[in-house]
Amino acid sequence: MKIAVFADVHSNLLGLEAALQDIEKREISRIYCAGDLVGYGPRPNEVIALLRRKAIPTVMGNYDDAIGNMRFICGCDYKDEKALKLGERSVLWTKEHTSEENKAWLRELPQRVAFTEEGFRFLIVHGSPRQLNEYLFENTPDEYLNELLAENNCDVLICGHTHLPFHKTLAKGHIINVGSAGKPKHGNPNVTYAILDVAERNLTVEFIQVPYDFEQTAREIEEVGLPSEFAQMIRTGKA
Repeated sequence: MKIAVFADVHSNLLGLEAALQDIEKREISRIYCAGDLVGYGPRPNEVIALLRRKAIPTVMGNYDDAIGNMRFICGCDYKDEKALKLGERSVLWTKEHTSEENKAWLRELPQRVAFTEEGFRFLIVHGSPRQLNEYLFENTPDEYLNELLAENNCDVLICGHTHLPFHKTLAKGHIINVGSAGKPKHGNPNVTYAILDVAERNLTVEFIQVPYDFEQTAREIEEVGLPSEFAQMIRTGKA
């Protein structure tokens, strides 16, 4: 049983298409999305349409919540005033350019998806089981991560939100952050997703980087009037 999970597409249609095309070449049994379909990028409606057409189970991200519910902010943790102002512009532009039908669909996304496979209890969320916008990093204390696994009765907790992939094996189970399939922060422009190979109580995780025409996405960002800083993030794979 191979399970593919991606997250944080952020309106990058070309990045999402590349990731899905790569997934289709592999023997994947299930595909899931850990949220944040919209924001920052130029094609929110097209990204949502593709996920809906393929009927990929998707959890709500903090950006999906913000756009679906017409909030003023996305709940991100900004490092300074400039980043905050850029985030506000992203939210405003995305609200104006996402259809009412798609906003309604975003509002109905679940905040978690749980299932059991090969003896493992899986839980998929966006940030953490406690909050949509909580960041779980590789250096988050093991004690806290074990606490999340225990209180949610899961063996494998899958998340996104940080745009930085990692896999930690802990006393209570596994924590997997699948990175970003649209706005990576791992230092290069390739989009990323995770493959979980599950068999007879064994779990292995592989992070897949997929190249795509990031320059086209960057140009589209600039052409639609979004901040040039977002285009630079796409080109460099850095925050």
